[in-house]
Amino acid sequence: MTTIWWLKKDFRLHDNPALTEALAGDGNVLALFVVEPSALTSPETSAFHVAAWTEAANALRSTLQQATGELLIVHGEVVETLSKILSIAPFTRLVSHEEIGSERTFTRDKEVAKWCQKNNIVWKEPRQTAVFRALKDRNQRTLYWNKWMGSGPLDRPANTALGRLVIPASINHLGISPFTHENLGFRLDARQQRLKQRVTEADAEATLTDFLEHRSFGYQGGISSPNSAAKAGSRLSVHLAWGTITGRRVYFALLKRMHDLKQSDDTSAARFSRSLSIFSARLHWRDHFIQRLETEPNMELLPLNLAYEAIETSDDPTLLQAWVDGKTGFPLVDACIRSAQTTGFLNFRMRSMITSVACHAMRLDWRDIMWPMAQWWADYEPGIHISQIQMQAGVVGINTLRTYNPAKQILDQDPMTHFIKHWIPELRQYTPEDIAAHQDHPLPGYIQPVVNWKESSAAMRADFYAIRSRPETKALAQAVFKKHGSRKGPAQRKTSNKATKKKTSNKQDTNQMELPI
Repeated sequence: MTTIWWLKKDFRLHDNPALTEALAGDGNVLALFVVEPSALTSPETSAFHVAAWTEAANALRSTLQQATGELLIVHGEVVETLSKILSIAPFTRLVSHEEIGSERTFTRDKEVAKWCQKNNIVWKEPRQTAVFRALKDRNQRTLYWNKWMGSGPLDRPANTALGRLVIPASINHLGISPFTHENLGFRLDARQQRLKQRVTEADAEATLTDFLEHRSFGYQGGISSPNSAAKAGSRLSVHLAWGTITGRRVYFALLKRMHDLKQSDDTSAARFSRSLSIFSARLHWRDHFIQRLETEPNMELLPLNLAYEAIETSDDPTLLQAWVDGKTGFPLVDACIRSAQTTGFLNFRMRSMITSVACHAMRLDWRDIMWPMAQWWADYEPGIHISQIQMQAGVVGINTLRTYNPAKQILDQDPMTHFIKHWIPELRQYTPEDIAAHQDHPLPGYIQPVVNWKESSAAMRADFYAIRSRPETKALAQAVFKKHGSRKGPAQRKTSNKATKKKTSNKQDTNQMELPI
């Protein structure tokens, strides 16, 4: 054995640059997944996440075994595990994909880098997404993105190559078995287990095909409502998050499908094409937000625009608990939270709404809701999650502040209250009109809203714009845009008019992609 392929969030064989790099060396390769105690106890981790690891890793191990390859799964911190292996079965190369994660994984990777340097181990970190480390000029991101995505996905290694993934007999005892989320101390109830998405490479490919060929017909117009988004959306976000498929693989298949539609005389081709064109833009946006975390690793600790640290927030623990429990008294908010906690999924519009109510109406600090909310998402991606929480809370400072009225969202997205009544059975006795009017006319037998939405949101907006009008805030906003703002392309980069840039930025950043895609 000369090389270790350290799996992180890349549970796949197709288009896996780290695996390809590991197999490019001489000798046998150890495929290694490390279950870190620090990850299991991290406030961002939930049973949905651990279930995804175990499901994806077990499926990958089964596929490898069919090609006479093996995957070793070890419980322990990474540096500790690598040290044990090195002392028993020496190796000279470590390969893993370039990860953009939370402060925990960033700190861990820095420790691994020090360990490798100390032990003369060559550590290679191939890129697996169109997110670029040490990007100095945001204007260049689109060019880099197009080059990376346009290069096309890597082929699946041949079975003969996969047969080189072996576990030396001397370290076989380090493996843990059985590898299940229950065995690691996490539990999903029967309903959660039934409603969550399966996370394997085979499921990712099936989901991609089903979306491109069938479900994308309803993507345009179907991804805003919680009643239709679960079917109309791509449902690929969970697979992109845990690496059972790559954005490049999705993009390649998308371009092929769009090309085929152009050649088709089917009457539905135009609608499919419109939806897929919108979806293509979402793939760009996904990497755009992850790039923010890569460029600004302390985003989970501080707002991008530090001026908004001055916003007054509530320190009432009962308000936070009411939001976390889905007992705010705002029916659509409560239904969304209860649905997310059961299924691991919620469409982007509703994620934005529950964040807005938490930060703008209930005055909760965005950092207080960040980790509880992360635990709900089976498709948890730190770059998306942290970026979007800051954006919806308004602390990025280059976007229009969007304060979602949960009563208006009922009228827009759940007018017949089917979604609300499914997740809140105690409201089934009421008419849709009664439920939509809950802010002015409380519903007997149901929780009264924990705050007056109109008054508290108006006060929050006043505070926000008072801060925004300060010269120092405007200066910080310009710096944030230069470093993190969206770019349309070369035409916009040639524009020197600041007002035009601001207008374009607000338009792009306010009409957000319906993440998860």
